[in-house]
Amino acid sequence: MSQVRRSRRAWSPRAASWALGAAAFLACTTPRPSEPPLESVAPSQPSMLTPMPGPARGRMEAAVRANDGCVACHADVAAEWRGSLHQRANIEPAYQRSFAIEPLPFCRSCHAPEAVSTEEEPEAVSHLGVGCVTCHVTEAEGVLAAPLRSPAAERSPHALTRSATFGSAEACAGCHEFRFPFTRALGKATLMQSTHSEHAESPASGRSCADCHMPARPGGGRSHRFAASRNPDFLRGAALITATRKGVGLVEVTLTPKDPGHAFPTGDLFRRIEVHAEVEGPDRMSLASAVRYLARHWGFKPGHVERLLVSDDRVANEPRTVELELGEQAAGREIVWRVAYQRVAHPKGIDEADAEIEGEVVLAAGRLPASE
Repeated sequence: MSQVRRSRRAWSPRAASWALGAAAFLACTTPRPSEPPLESVAPSQPSMLTPMPGPARGRMEAAVRANDGCVACHADVAAEWRGSLHQRANIEPAYQRSFAIEPLPFCRSCHAPEAVSTEEEPEAVSHLGVGCVTCHVTEAEGVLAAPLRSPAAERSPHALTRSATFGSAEACAGCHEFRFPFTRALGKATLMQSTHSEHAESPASGRSCADCHMPARPGGGRSHRFAASRNPDFLRGAALITATRKGVGLVEVTLTPKDPGHAFPTGDLFRRIEVHAEVEGPDRMSLASAVRYLARHWGFKPGHVERLLVSDDRVANEPRTVELELGEQAAGREIVWRVAYQRVAHPKGIDEADAEIEGEVVLAAGRLPASE
């Protein structure tokens, strides 16, 4: 598999000629039958002839109207989708603050994919975010879905295309891996997001993204809440974290991935894991501290606006051990440690510690007994 994701497609907003099977959506009155979990689907030959979801769709209000038809029939799925990171992609406050700093069409094409990326999006299109139609209706050929375990169980009130490719990681690749907007260079180091390539190199490469992020629902089908970086329990389940004291002032913190499907953290270029240890004195005064950030570390190439990947020490397919040295101040004292997942709004300079943190989740924390 190529390490570089296809370039972004420029979709023409021809809403008037875009059928979408809209009449079928809006006239849908027959409840959809429960489907078995996707892991039970017998694999079939993937077809790359069926377009997969992608950014910059430009279908505007026609997409909103068709999406209303989806919601009218699939109330249970719609309830999960509402409030998810997909639905809130363009209205999420952290994104809006970042977009205010860098209002690029490049950003809008993924966060408001049904808008015209070069224009301010209408309110309804903005609140649609990544809608049902964004993933499930790629062309005017009916609804796109993953294969059923038993084709005989098929019953649908509208045109339906079942694709093995849609049931694979390829369905997510168009929006979850891409280069920096101003570079034409090739190679993994030029990727602004590299989640799909990371998945291809992981032990879970034969499984779909949905296996983790869209778990099977008890009644059939998959959850559309899209569990990810805003879910503390989901994040804490990504790795086993332990801390050990080695000698007077040395602390070893080990992060062992539980079921790696990509690097941890992945996605946004500034996400990171903070590993911190501290020696507390009287009145909890800090006598010594040490910190390390596990992330993609970026620099700049002279004469270029895009960032340059300098190093990558995130947790991937093997355990990652971090050593923190606190010195002689730790003698005879407890050491306090913690590991946190951090969403960085933006760095303020070269020093990684000097960054504006948009949010964080403490993954693990504890105290190590005083050394003898």
